[in-house]
Amino acid sequence: MYQKTDELVERVSATESAVSKLNADMTSVKEVTAEVTRWKLMGLGALGVTGMAAAALASLITAYWTDIWRVLRGG
Repeated sequence: MYQKTDELVERVSATESAVSKLNADMTSVKEVTAEVTRWKLMGLGALGVTGMAAAALASLITAYWTDIWRVLRGG
């Protein structure tokens, strides 16, 4: 019976060691995941700003198209 108890203690100790290693690994994974999420949010923000700038440029071109066309034709 004592031998079985000793084996159980060793197995529990090994399990605790594996869990602590896993927790340490998960901490680093969480840091990387948070950083990638931040990059994603920043990228989406940059994409939105680019879209707004393109819309503003398209509005200007549309508003002044006759003048632009006249200048390009040399008239």
